[in-house]
Amino acid sequence: MQDSLFYTQAQNFSPLAEKMRPTSIEDLIGSIKTNPAFINWLENGAKQSCILWGPPGTGKTSIAELAAKKTSRTFIKLQAFNSGVKDLREIIERAQKIPNSILLFVDEVHNFNKSQQDILLNAVEKGILTFIGATTENPAISINRALLSRTIKFELKAHSYNELSKLIDKALQIEEKTIEQEARDHLIKSAFGDARALFTNLELLVSNSDDIIENEKTQQMLGKKLFAGDPNSYYDCISALQKSMRGSDVDASIYWLARLLSQGAELKSVARRILVTAAEDVGIADPQALVIANSAFEAAIKLGMPEARIPLAQAVVYIAKAPKSNHAYKALDKAMRDCLNHPPYSVPQHLRNIQVSENMGEGSGVYTQSCPAKSDNVGINPNTQYKYPHDYPGAHVEQQYLPDELVNKKYYRHHEE
Repeated sequence: MQDSLFYTQAQNFSPLAEKMRPTSIEDLIGSIKTNPAFINWLENGAKQSCILWGPPGTGKTSIAELAAKKTSRTFIKLQAFNSGVKDLREIIERAQKIPNSILLFVDEVHNFNKSQQDILLNAVEKGILTFIGATTENPAISINRALLSRTIKFELKAHSYNELSKLIDKALQIEEKTIEQEARDHLIKSAFGDARALFTNLELLVSNSDDIIENEKTQQMLGKKLFAGDPNSYYDCISALQKSMRGSDVDASIYWLARLLSQGAELKSVARRILVTAAEDVGIADPQALVIANSAFEAAIKLGMPEARIPLAQAVVYIAKAPKSNHAYKALDKAMRDCLNHPPYSVPQHLRNIQVSENMGEGSGVYTQSCPAKSDNVGINPNTQYKYPHDYPGAHVEQQYLPDELVNKKYYRHHEE
């Protein structure tokens, strides 16, 4: 009886966000619920390892806990930022004694370095354990390709206005409260699609309200500064920031930066958009822009607000005033389309990594093409006919570099046709 009493008391003192975790597939909300592959994976006991990718508060941890309920396996949860190689090895050794007996959930797995991620490879591939990794970062960038190839990926989106409104109704039934419409609107917009943030703010309001949660108190306790308009206004503002920098409008760029920072946008997301603008829109017209944007990104994350606004403002002004060019990445996109739509063409013979030995007679001793050729024809490799550019005026010589099938193909142009 004592154990039951303490368990009930622990439940009562749980944060609202914890109380509201879904306990079944039916309780899930969001676009992930309409993904047949995800539903099949979850309903069939989450047998395959996976990566859950999405913004904070979109249900990654809840999904992992639901997956654990669908199986008899032991559920182990790690936080990547305070777990290391030793923890992983101990879990894998434990799993090896009874294969497929453990479901390992790693939150914020992008904080694992390459060595930590590599330790999981064999265990995941052999089915020694089932791994679920949660990340707010794009897994194509933050997760090793080797680990990615051994997992399935599910993307979760920020919750919509209507989805968060339904969560409020469900929570208020438990708390036996009602809420004014303007207060509901403010509460939802202040969450920016994050269900956990919504419940945290709602719990604050519930504990400081009588039967009705009033708009005046909501404004007072949560602050009045919010993105105006529809719940996607954050994305509109971040888009406006990039377009203003791309359009070389310094004042507009500064305004949209101020709008984002003053209304509580995630610092890393804002800094990342500034960084990608330097690469995408300034490009080789001023390579220093990428250096400045990257330095501002790192400085902002280290400093935090309010000081982070200083390096970010410097980067935004620099990028807005810089000359613009997207020719480099456009050229790469064209080449990548050719790589996807055509077979892998052969490397021309004279460009291949052919090595021959100088000690085995003419045409057969060890010769590295990156070294100047030794022959009567200065600058020409007698074995492959590769022309060494540094042996020619201006370190330039005409020769074929593209595959035979793409000779005269133009990817990079100074001006768009």
